[in-house]
Amino acid sequence: MQVSVTGRRYEVTPALRTYLDARIARLERFAGTITSAHVTLSAEKHRHRAEIVLRSAGKEFTGKEVSEDMYSALDRVAEKLERQVRRNKRRRLAARRSGPGVRTNGQPLSGTLRVLRADTVGRGAEIHDVVQAGDYPIESMTVDEAILRLEQAEDGFLVFSNRTTDLIHVVYKQADGNYGVLNLHATH
Repeated sequence: MQVSVTGRRYEVTPALRTYLDARIARLERFAGTITSAHVTLSAEKHRHRAEIVLRSAGKEFTGKEVSEDMYSALDRVAEKLERQVRRNKRRRLAARRSGPGVRTNGQPLSGTLRVLRADTVGRGAEIHDVVQAGDYPIESMTVDEAILRLEQAEDGFLVFSNRTTDLIHVVYKQADGNYGVLNLHATH
């Protein structure tokens, strides 16, 4: 692994370099093989800033933190990167476990989801009016891309085909501001 350290208005001492190498080695335990790491350290008055960019098997993880001293800034940015690496590892394992998604003739499912308009839905005392209907294109994207697209859209939800798993998902914004993802499974 290649580790490069740049100090901007900050001298990188041998003790700090040893500490930094130990923190990055610990990250390698979670990320697998880290091909390179670039660390930028800077200081202005009482603000110490640490930025680390890790490259591992085609993925790039970036973290930045500011603190009162450089050691705590490095600790905080390393913890942030550790969370990113663990999240990425969980996603890869989940995609591998779920196997291929809904397919037709070996091709990923895509097309348009059609929601039909009806005057009323339900039976007995619980009858509800359907107020919106339409066609929703199903595009292939990641969950993160779908959330970004949803933030720009006027609809309260987005239907998409997950690029990594080929499953059909619905992402929606919850009342508390968080996002929910529904996994749609077809059974035969």
